[in-house]
Amino acid sequence: MTFLKSLPATLISLCAFAFLASADTPPSDDTVSFKNAAAFAKRIIYKDVVILGGGASGSHAAVRLREDFNKSIVLVEKQNNLGGHVETYIDPVSGIPYDYGVNSYTEYGGAKAFFTRFNVSLVTPTRKTLNTSYVDFTSGKPLIGYERPSSANVTLALTKYLKIAEQYESILLPGYFNLPSEIPEELLTKFSDFVAKYGLEAAVPSIQQVTGFALGNFGEELTLYVMQEFNAPMARTFLGINGGWVPASHRNQDIYDNIATLLGNDVLYSTTVISSERHDTGVELLVRSDKGEVTHIIAKKLLVSFGLTPDNLASLSLSREEKDVFSTWDLSTGYCGIVTHPSLPINGSLINTPVSAVPANYLALPAIPFVTRFEYMGDKNFRVLFTGTHTANWTIPKAQSSTNEAFSILAAAGTVPSTNGISLNFAAFTDHTTTHSHVSAEIVRAGFYKKLYALQGGRSTFFTGRAWTSQFTTILWEYNNQYLLPKLLASF
Repeated sequence: MTFLKSLPATLISLCAFAFLASADTPPSDDTVSFKNAAAFAKRIIYKDVVILGGGASGSHAAVRLREDFNKSIVLVEKQNNLGGHVETYIDPVSGIPYDYGVNSYTEYGGAKAFFTRFNVSLVTPTRKTLNTSYVDFTSGKPLIGYERPSSANVTLALTKYLKIAEQYESILLPGYFNLPSEIPEELLTKFSDFVAKYGLEAAVPSIQQVTGFALGNFGEELTLYVMQEFNAPMARTFLGINGGWVPASHRNQDIYDNIATLLGNDVLYSTTVISSERHDTGVELLVRSDKGEVTHIIAKKLLVSFGLTPDNLASLSLSREEKDVFSTWDLSTGYCGIVTHPSLPINGSLINTPVSAVPANYLALPAIPFVTRFEYMGDKNFRVLFTGTHTANWTIPKAQSSTNEAFSILAAAGTVPSTNGISLNFAAFTDHTTTHSHVSAEIVRAGFYKKLYALQGGRSTFFTGRAWTSQFTTILWEYNNQYLLPKLLASF
C-alpha cells in the first residue's frame, strides 16, 4: 500500500503540502511510498525508543529509559506541555494555582522517591469545609428527605470494601498482567450486586464523587473495573491508612515541568504522528508539528502511552490482532474545568444526586450524560466535572453547552440565584476523553486480557497507560517499573 493511500483523507492534503514546500514537482500519489515521502521531511531523528504521549506514564518512562537505562529517546507530545490529565489553572488576579485535573497523588510503590528526584516537596492535601447541597440536576431542585450516610457507616463500609479489594490487589495492580486464566467470578459481577452482597451501600456516594463518576453509572460496571478506578491503595488513602500528597506549591504540574526541563530537546511538543511503518526490526514515524514541520523518526522501539482512541490510533496502521482487541472498546468521555459565575455559592458544593436516591438509595446514580458537581475551590473558582456518553460525537463546546444547560436548570428552580442571562465563564476546560477499556464478563472469560497483553512487543511496539492498568499516576509509574520497562528493555 502506498504511503498516501494509507493515510486518512484529511491527511493527504497535508502530505501534499509538505511535498510542495520541499520540491518544485512532488511525486504523484500513485508512486509515493513511505520512504519517498520521508525523504521530504525536514530532518531525520535516530533513537532507541520513540514515545508517543507525554502524560504520567509516557513522561515517567522517558525519564527512566534515558536517565537510568542509557537509552536514547524522543517523546512526541500533542500538547504544548507534559503531564497529560494533570491540569493546573492559575487565577489571574490572586496568582493562586488550582488543580482541577489530578487532585492529589496516592502512595504506591516508589512514587515518593520519583518526586524527590525532581526536587518536588510533598505535603498532605487539605480540603476546604464546604456547604454541600444534594440536588437533582434534571429538575434543579434540592433533595428533600435525603439521608447522607454517617461518617461511621462510611468508614465501616470502606473498611469492608478494602478487606475484599486487598484479596485481589496482587492480580489487579499494578496491571492486568497477573490476572489468572480463571478470573474470580466475584470480579465479573455487576458492582451493584457486589455492593448488596457485602452491605457496602454507605461507601457508594464517596466512591462516586472520588472516581466513580468517570465510569458513568458504575453500579452497572463489573466489579473488576470499579476496583481499578477505586482500588485498594485509594481506599487505604481515603481511610487514612496510607498517605496522599500534593506538591508543597499546590501545583501538580510542577513535576512535569521539571521533567520537561530535564528532557529538553528530546521532547517534540505540539506534534502528532501522520504516518508510520512498524516492523519486527524497528519503526519509522512521520510526525508533524503545529507549524507544519515534518520530522522522520527512525527508532528501534515504539512506546505508545497515549489513550487508544480511534483518532490517536489512525496513523499507526494497526495489525489485525490490534484491531480485534482495540475495536472492543468504546470511549470514556469526560471533561473537567474551572468555571465562575456570580450565582455559584461561595464555599458551597452542589452535588448531582437523582431524586430516586431519597431517602437512602445510594446506588441511584445520575444518568449519563451528567454534570457531577460544582465544587468551590477558592477565589471565585469552581471545579466542574462532566461525564458524557460512550460515543465519539462529544466536543468541548458541546460539553460546555450541556454544563451551562444544567446550571440554567439550577437557576430556574431557584437553587442558585438567577443567572440574569449570563452563561458560565469557563476559565479552563479540558477534554479527558480516553479509552473506555471495559468489556463484558463473557469477553473477559474468553481470555481478553491475555490477548491484550500478547500485543506487547509486536512489530517493535509496546504500550503503557490507562488501558493497561489503573488511571492513577503512581500506579501507572509502578506498572512501568514492574512490567513495561523490564519487558521493553529485554527486547533489545
